Amino acid sequence: MARFSSTSPTLTADEITDYCVTQSGVNLTISSLGPAYRAVARSLYNNTNVLGYCAGFIRPTGSINHMDTMEVFRPALEQAKIEDPTEKFGNGGSIFGVGLLLGLFCVRHGLDNGCSKVEFLAIDDGERQHKRLVRHYSRLGLEIVRYVGDDLRDVPARMVWGGRGTLMDGRSVDLLEKWSPMFRGEIS
Repeated sequence: MARFSSTSPTLTADEITDYCVTQSGVNLTISSLGPAYRAVARSLYNNTNVLGYCAGFIRPTGSINHMDTMEVFRPALEQAKIEDPTEKFGNGGSIFGVGLLLGLFCVRHGLDNGCSKVEFLAIDDGERQHKRLVRHYSRLGLEIVRYVGDDLRDVPARMVWGGRGTLMDGRSVDLLEKWSPMFRGEIS
């Protein structure tokens, strides 16, 4: 098992990717063009099997990581479980697992690029799913800022986010500090 020697209170990008490979059967990569970035999670045992992705951009002003889209593909997760000869896909084998790995990887990317804050919109395209997203992102450590709806005052936010939903944010360092012990505890 991998052991982390970092003395930092927050996970490094290398620690996150090492954890993914050694403990989850997930390969994380990130690419960027200017302020835009896209992180992709693939099965370690089938690089063509995309498990999910997260895309966003670093706002030029305000030190904000605007996490625009996150999607995890359930059929790809099921396929990864079948294809994994080591049965390491346990933590990566749930939507929460891959979503958490992608989210923390993108938060770390933002912090490494000067972002002290992260923003995410829990999209409202159905009441049940919206409540689930808000609950999920709250557990991750994001806080509710406000609901972006159909009001005239929400037009600018809707143009930025592309839809209605609950705007949530958090401090990058706080999010990483919250999850660092769990990652390090499972590895040590």
